[in-house]
Amino acid sequence: MFGFGKHTPSEDPQRAAAIEQSKKVIRDLIHAMADASPEESERLAQQVKDRCGGDTLLPFDFKQKAFKKARELQCNANMRAADRLMHQAARLAAEENMKDRGAKVAEARRYFAKACTLGADEEWRKAFQRLNETILLTGGVQHKGPTRAKPLDTAPKPPNRAKM
Repeated sequence: MFGFGKHTPSEDPQRAAAIEQSKKVIRDLIHAMADASPEESERLAQQVKDRCGGDTLLPFDFKQKAFKKARELQCNANMRAADRLMHQAARLAAEENMKDRGAKVAEARRYFAKACTLGADEEWRKAFQRLNETILLTGGVQHKGPTRAKPLDTAPKPPNRAKM
C-alpha cells in the first residue's frame, strides 16, 4: 500500500546493479568451492554466509539456494579428502606401515565426521565404514623371519640340469 519492499529494477537501477553485483560475488565464491580442499571450502562457505547474512538486498530464495549449494560443495570436499586418505591408508596397510596407516585413518575419520554433519549420503557413509573396517583388518600379520608355519628352508637347491 505504501510501497515498502516494492523496488523494481526500473525504479531503482543502482539498487538492481548492487543486487546483481552481490549475486555475482556469491556465485564466484560458490564456483571456487567446486575443487577446493576441505579447509579452503570451509573458508569460502563462511565467506558466502557472511556475504548473504550481511546483505539485506538479496532475495531470500537466492540466499537459501546459495547456503544449500555451499553446504553441498563443502560436504563433497570433505568426502573427497576422506576417500583420498582412506586409499592412501589402504596402500600403507598393504606395505605394513602401520604407524602411518593409523595416522591416515584418523585424519580420514575427521573428514568423515565433517562430511556426515554436512549431510553426506547414507550409501557413501556405509562404503566408508566398510573400507575403514577392511583397512583396519589389513596388515600387521606378516613376519620377517621363519615361523612355525613357514620354517627356514635349509635344503640345498637342486642343480639346473635343464641346460646340459
